[in-house]
This record gives sequence, structure tokens and C-alpha cells, in this order.
Amino acid sequence: MPPLLALLAAAGFLGAIGYAAWILSRDAAAPKPIPDPPYERALGALLNGDRDEAIRALLEAVRQDSGNVDAYIHLGNLLREKGEAERAYRLHRELTVRAGHGPSRARLIREALVLDLVALGRPDEAVEEARTLRQSERKSGHSLRVILKAYEAAGEWERAYEIRGEMLKQSGEWESGALARYRAAIGEIALRGGSIEEAKRHFKAALKLERDQPVALLRLGDIYYETGHAERAILLWKGLATAHPERAHLVLERLEVSAFERGRFSEMEQTYEDLLGHNPRDVRVHLALARLHIKRGALDEAARTLRGALEIAPESASARLLMVQVHRQRGDLQCALDEVETALRGLADGAVTACGRCGRPFEEYWSRCPHCLAWIPLPVA
Repeated sequence: MPPLLALLAAAGFLGAIGYAAWILSRDAAAPKPIPDPPYERALGALLNGDRDEAIRALLEAVRQDSGNVDAYIHLGNLLREKGEAERAYRLHRELTVRAGHGPSRARLIREALVLDLVALGRPDEAVEEARTLRQSERKSGHSLRVILKAYEAAGEWERAYEIRGEMLKQSGEWESGALARYRAAIGEIALRGGSIEEAKRHFKAALKLERDQPVALLRLGDIYYETGHAERAILLWKGLATAHPERAHLVLERLEVSAFERGRFSEMEQTYEDLLGHNPRDVRVHLALARLHIKRGALDEAARTLRGALEIAPESASARLLMVQVHRQRGDLQCALDEVETALRGLADGAVTACGRCGRPFEEYWSRCPHCLAWIPLPVA
């Protein structure tokens, strides 16, 4: 290599080494970023939905600062949500003996205790804590949601109803329909517990608040039917179907059974026609009418009704299978087989009705989950 090029190469090499050394010395001299305090990390983790990281950060926060009451409150609440209610309760109970809590922080501790006791299955103690909380919060009403949970857990439904009304007024969302729904749900709980007269009282109260309350109409009809007042029951069920045509399917089987038992099955055709007049796209009513036609041998009318159902819901396996029955009774086996093939292609696994919160299944519709009291949307056609 010529001397000049060698000299330039050596100079470039030395320059690169110097630049690299400068970069390293600059980075070493720069101040290292200070990590967020653990309590701030915990709040960030909560915002991101990372509860495990939040618990780890809160544990570190209280180790560093045992006077951080807010960290203890959050930590207990997260432990309760993870199923460690006893640990949460002990932690929150210890906070009550500390002096110097302001009103807001004292309220948060009491609210946490109420929810801990509910989670532990100690509703009477939860109510006692809730009453203490209510005395201190009567004017502000901040804790009504928690107080409601205590009364519900203890089965003190009249007090729960009062609190629910206060919550609606406080939020500016008060309406008779919302209270009627709550009253009807209380009636269902009484009905499941075998308290028929109490259930009846709640359902009637719900209908006074909202004359067409669907759950009350359905369940009060059930009570009347089971106690030998079929005509009253049928009026209520038909009232539900007329006022809420999108939910007529809730009473179809009830109406059919009552008509059959009373030997008045012929009335059902007119009933179904009336229901379709209110909601012509209710596939379940079409299917019920088709089954009625098949039972009385009116196969052409059954096929016409089923074609109407399939125009609305081409994927309906139930309609296809009823059409199979029509073709079979007509002796057209090839058409029956074609319908079977179509039905099998569209047939999905049947879903079990289950609570969206606790996942527990139940056989029929209830407005609140029988296990965890979560609200269940009223099904529509």
C-alpha cells in the first residue's frame, strides 16, 4: 500500500476509536432514568388491566412505605377479586384501627370491608358494616352500590329495593320501568325459594309500576296456571305476547300445553295467527303454527308456513327438520333426504344457556342469574 494511503487509513482508524470512546464516555456520564415508584407502577398496571403486576407493585409499595393506606386498600380489593377474600378482609380490617383517616379514605375502607364479607359468605356482618357506612354516607350517597350488594347478599329485598330506587334517583335515571324490572326479579327469587304468595305480591307490584312488565306477566301467569287459574294465566301470557311480540316465544309452549290440557287445541291456530299479525318475522311462531298444521294433517298449510319461516331464517335447522316431516308424510322421500342434508350442513352444536359473569348454566330464562345475581338480558326472537 502506498505510504500516503496507509497514513490516511491509520488516521481514519484512530478517529473511529476516538469517536467510539467519546460515545461510551458520554453515555456513562448521562444520568440513568429513575424507575417509577412502585405505587405509580401499580396504578399504571391497573389501567392496563394487568392485575398480577399491580399486586406485585402494591406489595413492593407497602414494604417500602407501610403508611400508604391507599396501596393497602387497592391490594386488598385485588386479592378479593382473585378469590383471596379472607386475606383481603384481614388487610382491610387492620386499616380500621389506624387513626387519621379522612372521610373519603374511611369510606373506601368500609366499602372494601362490606365487599369482603359478601365474598366470604357472611351477609349478616356485611349488612352491619353497610348500615354503619350508610349512616356516615346518608347525604352523599357515594356508597349505595356497595350497600345494595350487602342487602342482596343477605336477602333483605325490601331494603335492597329502597336502595335501588335511591340509586336511580341519584343518577337521574329514575323510571318506573327500571324499578318494575327489579321488583319482578325479586319475585323470581321468591318463586325459586318456594314462597309463592310473596312472589305473587312482587309480580303484582311490578305490574303496578309497569303494566306490561314481561317477566312479571310470564311468572305471574305461571303461578296462576299452577294454582288452577288457567284462564287468568292465558290472559297474562297472551298479554306478554301482544305487548312484546319479539318475546312471544317465551309463552308458546305454555299456551300449547294449556290448550292441550283443556281440550281446546283448535284455538291455538288463531292465537298463532294473531301473534304473527303483531310480529310476522317471528320464526318460532311460524314453527309452532307449522307443527300445529302437521298434527292435524294439514300438510300443504304446514309446508307454506315453513317456506315462510325459511325465507326469514334460511339457516333454521328446526324449520328444515319439520319440512322433512312434511315430505315424509307426503311420501316424497327424495325431498325429505334433501332437506335432511341441508339441515345437517347448517346444524350447529346447541349452546347451553349460561351466566355471562359466573359461567354457571341454568335450564330456563331468569332475569338474574340464580347463582351470582348477575342481570341476564331478556331474550328476543
